[in-house]
Amino acid sequence: ENVLAELEPVHDRIRRSGLAEPSPFPYQPDLVEAYAKLGRLDDAVGVLDRFEGQAEKANRKWALAAAARCRGLLAEPTYLDAVFDRALKRHDDVPSRFELARTELVYGERLRRANRRRDARPHLRTALEIFDELGAEPWSERAHSELRATGEHVPRRRPDDREQLTPQELQIATLVAQGLTNREVGAQIFLSPKTVEYHLTRVYRKLGLHSRAELIRSFAAEREEPAAL
Repeated sequence: ENVLAELEPVHDRIRRSGLAEPSPFPYQPDLVEAYAKLGRLDDAVGVLDRFEGQAEKANRKWALAAAARCRGLLAEPTYLDAVFDRALKRHDDVPSRFELARTELVYGERLRRANRRRDARPHLRTALEIFDELGAEPWSERAHSELRATGEHVPRRRPDDREQLTPQELQIATLVAQGLTNREVGAQIFLSPKTVEYHLTRVYRKLGLHSRAELIRSFAAEREEPAAL
């Protein structure tokens, strides 16, 4: 509903303007997905038909791939594989790995909801891997949740895998684990609290943590572990 509140006015204004090129304002796939998630399928199809027509006329490869993904989002369960196969082939000509991951995610979601959990897992794994590589954290969380819903155990990154962290991230994590606030950390290493928070969020993602308290506990537990004999 929040997405619709943002995008419906955009859609109405662009439609009134007569703009037929999809690239300057690439909002349509998000609007289609929002309508679909709310069960407003007629609205989703209406936006998709217009978007797909524009993509074909302008021959915009990213838009054709995104439109194909949206077709998969709206397809009957019987036709999922055929529709998404076409969508994934469209991505061969599109350099954006983020867009590919979105298609893999939607494919996996649709398969899981069709009670094809085993088939869903490879697509959700691919989506999760790409989103993690790109640092697209909200998308990683969504893929992670979907993969767990298939019954697959998704191992969390171990806090002692420090090679995943950049030197600055490790420095920030160490200071936070000592109980310093973001402002105090920033004062020590000459960064703004907002920048510290940005790096700390990346630390959480890389180490599979979700809060400051978990970070402090993980560092404390590591200090308490006896040395290997």
